[in-house]
Amino acid sequence: MNTNPPSAPSAGLGVVLLLASDADRTAQFYRGVLNLPLQAERHDGRHTHYACPLGSVYFTIQPRVDLQEPPATGYDSLQLCFTVPAMEAFVKHLAQLGITPLHAPRPFEHTIFLTLTDPDGRHVRVMTPWSEG
Repeated sequence: MNTNPPSAPSAGLGVVLLLASDADRTAQFYRGVLNLPLQAERHDGRHTHYACPLGSVYFTIQPRVDLQEPPATGYDSLQLCFTVPAMEAFVKHLAQLGITPLHAPRPFEHTIFLTLTDPDGRHVRVMTPWSEG
């Protein structure tokens, strides 16, 4: 492994790619719970996957089989954190969907957050915008 620093810093994060055992089910979760405008895509002879721009990042859900990756085991160290404008309204939204968070909303520094589990077992944090107040 090359430990020399790169000649230039990274230009930023461009893509968040989630590998899913069932891409349809995982896309349905992110559409329904977080209202992501995921669109079905199919090209290069691969299965249908889902994607959308999310701020400056391209968010995509790919079937694990297309990338020949084994199923995830154990705790997933990647944690996605999404923001919502109002936690109380989001908790009501979850209740309407019949989704129970892993814990009640709780404070962390300058935000309030809760944690969900997506269909592939990833922990997904949802938090209010960070405020220095």
